[in-house]
Amino acid sequence: MNLYIHVPFCAVKCGYCAFYSESGVSAGVVDAYLDKLESVIQPEAVDTVYIGGGTPTLLALPQLRRLISILEERLSFAPDAEISIEANPETLDEPKVALLREFFTRISLGVQSFDPELRRRIGRKCSEKALHRALQLIKEAQFPHWNCDLIYSLPDETLDEWRKDLYRAGESGCDHVSCYSLTPERAALLGETFLADDLRERIMYDEAGRILATCGIKRYEISNYAVPGGECRHNLNVWRGDLLRGYGPAAADFDGIDRHIQAENLTEWLNGAMPETDHITHEARLNEIFAVNLRTVAGWNAPLWEKVPRADSWSERVARVSVMQEKYSGCWLIDEAGVRLSAEGLLFWNDIAAELL
Repeated sequence: MNLYIHVPFCAVKCGYCAFYSESGVSAGVVDAYLDKLESVIQPEAVDTVYIGGGTPTLLALPQLRRLISILEERLSFAPDAEISIEANPETLDEPKVALLREFFTRISLGVQSFDPELRRRIGRKCSEKALHRALQLIKEAQFPHWNCDLIYSLPDETLDEWRKDLYRAGESGCDHVSCYSLTPERAALLGETFLADDLRERIMYDEAGRILATCGIKRYEISNYAVPGGECRHNLNVWRGDLLRGYGPAAADFDGIDRHIQAENLTEWLNGAMPETDHITHEARLNEIFAVNLRTVAGWNAPLWEKVPRADSWSERVARVSVMQEKYSGCWLIDEAGVRLSAEGLLFWNDIAAELL
């Protein structure tokens, strides 16, 4: 089982973010959230745990300690379990990092940009001092894995500025980098004013692959890069249709048949609101799982596909996608090794996925 916990608290709402979060809440509200988690988390064996948000590390040190205790009491972890947490630099200090290092195997740092002016433009309130200190603490703590999270195609961002961010990430000591283009959702504060530039995004996407590869950090999914062995196992498992348990407001899970989404409101979730169920036909669910993992460079092979709950035959799956080769010439790589998209095909993933669905 893979576990996701959504911690819906932030100091402020950043302009680019459309994930559910609440800002300015009291310590009592956070404690009520932890009370609820303690009452709903089921005892079970887990392969991966991912704590996201929001800003999980906004929790005070005693609250983080309690969250860890709840997980230790409820869960049994695989010997090589991957346990991840998202963090913002300005929320980290030496005691917090020391506590996190005792339990978590992976930390994902929300840098977004190393340029303070670019951070200011997207409402990211993090000082240079806080960022430098967080990077130093993480390096000294020697987490087995850590991710640097970047956003590109920011308002008025130049290609040279983006290159500098990539080189700084590559030289930071992280073994994983996530690079997302700024595409504000309707719920995000920048959504009404930001206009995407497709050509600029394409150039920056290409530069991310080129520069990070020179640092030994290679693309393994459209937006994610890692040194060999540094890939985020939680994400890989979920992309491949593994079972997922979700806790916290707006958290999603997958039981092998249906997806369930917890109430996207803290008060409603605290009051026990029932999750929404995304129920589609089995064939549609298989198509969805197959399409999602085509975002990875490795794509699918027969052994991976056979692990998907109630998967159809591999030969049927290959036959279905083979007919798409002519329409998307140069986008597919179909051979004895499996089915995957070419470097060019990854750029057309949205169109290809729409047809598969």
